[in-house]
Amino acid sequence: MSDVTQSHPMPQIRLDFVVVGLVIVLSLGVFFYLTAQRQYVLRESVNGFEGLEIWLNSKDHEAQSFTGGWPLDRSSIGLLIQPVFDTKPGTDRMAAQTKEELLIQADEFDQTIPVILEKAQSVPSLIILPKWRTGMRLTGFGHPFLLAPRSDVQNVLRQITGSDVGRLSYMPNPFSDFRYQGDDAVMSARTYAGQVFEGTGCEPIIGSPGAMVLGLCPLPEGGEQDQVYILSDPDVLNNHGLRLGENARIANQLLPGIADGNRIIIDYSDQNWLTEPEQFTKRERTWDDIAQLFDYPFRVLWIGAALLLGLAIWRGGIRNGPVLDQHLSLGSGTRTANAARARLMRLTGQDGALLSDFVDTRIRAEAAEVFGSAHVVADGTEAAYLRYVRSRRPAVADNLQDLLHAIRGLPAHLTASDAITYVDQFESILERLADDA
Repeated sequence: MSDVTQSHPMPQIRLDFVVVGLVIVLSLGVFFYLTAQRQYVLRESVNGFEGLEIWLNSKDHEAQSFTGGWPLDRSSIGLLIQPVFDTKPGTDRMAAQTKEELLIQADEFDQTIPVILEKAQSVPSLIILPKWRTGMRLTGFGHPFLLAPRSDVQNVLRQITGSDVGRLSYMPNPFSDFRYQGDDAVMSARTYAGQVFEGTGCEPIIGSPGAMVLGLCPLPEGGEQDQVYILSDPDVLNNHGLRLGENARIANQLLPGIADGNRIIIDYSDQNWLTEPEQFTKRERTWDDIAQLFDYPFRVLWIGAALLLGLAIWRGGIRNGPVLDQHLSLGSGTRTANAARARLMRLTGQDGALLSDFVDTRIRAEAAEVFGSAHVVADGTEAAYLRYVRSRRPAVADNLQDLLHAIRGLPAHLTASDAITYVDQFESILERLADDA
């Protein structure tokens, strides 16, 4: 009896699923990219200090930007630069509702004085006071209208030093130069709309008493460090002002000198990540941390995953299809028919010659089912099979014989739709014979 089990076509990958999958992957990629970029918007803006890090590293000084997330061994830090972007530390920043509110917003993110002081009292620090509103970062242009409220900046300075170090003010000229005594020459720091403070009780580094830009000021008692560097005008070191005057040369000479050959950290974090050497078991993130993922028992999981991946590649890529049963003979009718039909449908140039080979193969397979394989190799297989069919179903035998003659008389080149029509008629007759068996 012929194998008449219903066939199931090989599953095909739908193009619409592929397109939807690609769109989802791209959307996730864009989302994660924008999320990561958001962390760098501030430090890469005109108000940030990305250029300072690049400049120092280009001069063979070890500088690094830090946004938080892992502990820092404070014994390896020579200078911690703390930019303050909050004119009202300790107060929650109100989200802007309009573009105008966003432009005049004075705070970039929330910071607190206790955290700033805790860091400053732990390691040598340079605290940079706020100067500009958010509009400076968004537009890239400096204007007196975009200056942060002076009273708020004055209050930040007073909270950091814990005492009155004098009044904070702005220089009357658009651009102002401030004296810095270098190692071998006097240099000038230049800023736009210079923000200075009197510096009572502070040692002037850049500027002079009464109009100080950078000073070494006292810190409240309670920590290892009792002094801190206060930079009243961030334009001396930020991306906007580093190119002005001799600011870059001053940074290259001053900051590594304060750090005394150790690392310079530009700290944008709002928490204290500094740790004691004995508390710090590993020096930040190293390759050893990744190597731990390949130790036992994780190694077993990786081996299992590699074997599974190899099996999937071999099964789906090299085998390229279902496992074939080698024990099945040519007479497995439905399986052979399905394979031939799939072949016809896949080929772009289906023709009558291919269809003729198909019906010959099917007739030999059916004859093998009826007479056995020994009879199949003898001459006259088709004629013997037609005689057998005519003895049982004369009308069906005549239809089958006419259809065979029609198929063999087809032109060499035939369209796919016409070929499938003949295949369906041929299979329909064989199914009727199989039902009568």
